[in-house]
Amino acid sequence: MAYIGKTYVEVRSENLEALVKSLKIPDNVADRIVNSKHKQKLEKNGDDYVLTSHLNEMPMVVSFKSGVEFDENVGPKGQERQAKTTFTVDGNKVTQVQKFSDGNIITLVREYGSDKLEMTITTSSWSGTAKRYYVAE
Repeated sequence: MAYIGKTYVEVRSENLEALVKSLKIPDNVADRIVNSKHKQKLEKNGDDYVLTSHLNEMPMVVSFKSGVEFDENVGPKGQERQAKTTFTVDGNKVTQVQKFSDGNIITLVREYGSDKLEMTITTSSWSGTAKRYYVAE
């Protein structure tokens, strides 16, 4: 798990705008997601993981155990939506599944390399696939 503790910075994306539009979130939030350069770092302490993401320098911290579902608040303050979220860590692949009360399911698959990260995002409300590409800082 050479990727643990490294910060990865987004360098490009594919189909992100189409995916974000399919989520029917407020335009100001969608614009921030699409126009930002995202950063993230995964850390481990025993059986616990902490994923810290920065979107426009705003940190979002999620603590989890692999395979254990928990309630997650998703979105900016004042506009959060709650999801039932499960992360599964399997070698260099971390799969995050967010299930929302409206029936939408978002799946984010992070595949780590020693100097890169590729995140594939799908949702049940859209038939396409979006990708975000990162390099280690």
